[in-house]
Amino acid sequence: MRTAKAKGIAVGAATTVAAGALAVGPAAAPSAADPAVKVTTPAAGASAKVAGSLLVQWSNTTGKEVDVWLSARTPSGSHDRLSLVAPKAGSKKAGEALATLPTVPPGTSYTVEVATQDGGESDVSGPLSLVG
Repeated sequence: MRTAKAKGIAVGAATTVAAGALAVGPAAAPSAADPAVKVTTPAAGASAKVAGSLLVQWSNTTGKEVDVWLSARTPSGSHDRLSLVAPKAGSKKAGEALATLPTVPPGTSYTVEVATQDGGESDVSGPLSLVG
């Protein structure tokens, strides 16, 4: 019968550091600066045709279903929702929708808003021009 002999293994500082790097701990919490919903397309200054289509893309870490709205900036700087352009657009971490825009007057004060259906989280794009 054979017996196995244990070999001595020296643990030095480098091994301890490497073991610490491999340690599994709780996942880092998202930064407070990272929004849960973020419009990534269209970029500020983009333009689209009135009653045309517009590609909207976003990130969503909430796991909740989102809606896409066409909004207009008011003189006070807030946003008024004008039309739901992509309802129930998804709940994945990255989403996109081809939104059908309504017939509205041409202008430069439009934005796209992506919002969770419960209204808890949302983000608004930069200014968008709609042309006739």
